[in-house]
Amino acid sequence: YSMNELATVTCFPVEEYPTASFNTARDYFTFLIRELKTHLRTHRNLCFNEKDAQEKYIARHLYAKLLDTNKYIIDDNGPFKLFCEDLRPANMLVDKDTLHITAVLDFEFTNAMPSQYASAAPWWLLLAGPDNYLIRGRSLEDFVKDYDPRLEQFLRAMKRAEAKMGKGEKLSGLMRESWVSQRFWFDFAARKPFDVDVLFQTFLN
Repeated sequence: YSMNELATVTCFPVEEYPTASFNTARDYFTFLIRELKTHLRTHRNLCFNEKDAQEKYIARHLYAKLLDTNKYIIDDNGPFKLFCEDLRPANMLVDKDTLHITAVLDFEFTNAMPSQYASAAPWWLLLAGPDNYLIRGRSLEDFVKDYDPRLEQFLRAMKRAEAKMGKGEKLSGLMRESWVSQRFWFDFAARKPFDVDVLFQTFLN
């Protein structure tokens, strides 16, 4: 999705997009970080002034250094999971009597991605992501305050479902760990070229 947005909105040089698959999660994130730097260099009206440009430059280069810590990459050699960036309640049809999901829509940006995306806490629990909070003039701190109780509610429901399936707390535990370790923000920021700077400064710096 972010590649499409960059190509259609910012005139990103698409010849710099990859032409083959990635072998490791690190290779994938290395490309995304290079993409973030290229975006800053080529999107001429991304910055408001010299100070804004300097702050964005510093944030993107410090964000790149997070790859050196090995803290934010799990399952580097796979498995790679089918991941839909737009999987959220707005793209689901539900039977009004049984409340069972009957269809899932909008798979156009679905692709194989590092497994940590599929095991991260869902960004859509408030029906609006962190980037939507920023667009609406609210802060990321507001998002966290609203999100925390919904995440706890969601993870309790997941634990009950995992117990019924006899699978322990595997996915719910990974989701909680992604939130506590801030890997949620590393993953989210990598896919948000327009918001990576404020996400980094708020949660990862």
